[in-house]
Amino acid sequence: MINVLVHDKCQCDPRKCTAKRMIKFGLAKDTDIRSIPKGSVILSPFAEQALSPADRPYAEKGLVIMDLTWTNIDGFPRLKGMRERSLPFLIAANPVNWGRPMELNSAEATIASLMILGDAEQAAGIVQRFNWGPEFIRINGEMLNDYSKARDSSEVVSIQNEYLRSLER
Repeated sequence: MINVLVHDKCQCDPRKCTAKRMIKFGLAKDTDIRSIPKGSVILSPFAEQALSPADRPYAEKGLVIMDLTWTNIDGFPRLKGMRERSLPFLIAANPVNWGRPMELNSAEATIASLMILGDAEQAAGIVQRFNWGPEFIRINGEMLNDYSKARDSSEVVSIQNEYLRSLER
């Protein structure tokens, strides 16, 4: 089981916040910056490496979701001693960003990460808590399955690039 940790910057509507909902249902734990275990994986749009199955041992220490709005992304905290990873190409299915590439909310990012890391069962527990969850899997399921079979970050990027080329055709 992956230890999902959320650092909530409290920038969104609490009634619509997917991070708060994951915490409420015991699917993630609220954490502050100082409590994040060293060596954890932090999802970051600024990371130079993509998340891959090779990151699982580090994600078991902690898979950290920084919950802040896309409009405030410049305030994303950079932490030393952590493994920053980005998600590969995926398409949002949530009502706010539906159909937009790479504008996932915290729950979508968590679901995708868990699937890439090989824990589809844990991801399914989150999918069922959101009415758009099955749609996220329908849209991205094949990509997530392929990403989960990659050996490392470079292979994830190769798979991503192949998907992007197929979209161009």
